Amino acid sequence: MENFNIGDIISTIIMLLIFIAIFYVMIKMIKKLKPLATLPPQDTLLQKVDGLTTRVDNLELQVKKLSERHNSK
Repeated sequence: MENFNIGDIISTIIMLLIFIAIFYVMIKMIKKLKPLATLPPQDTLLQKVDGLTTRVDNLELQVKKLSERHNSK
């Protein structure tokens, strides 16, 4: 079994530190860029109410038609 030189140990430690530093910087950059990602605009409350009102109107119309069909038989 070979003995390791002190130079080998130092260069290995330096390479490990460089790797850790690059990893740390990349994580910081990803965290910084995350809030900048554009999210699709969410519907406002008024738009949601309008959509629900339209759906309710359609359902009421369908119920009315079905009840008219049922009464006409």
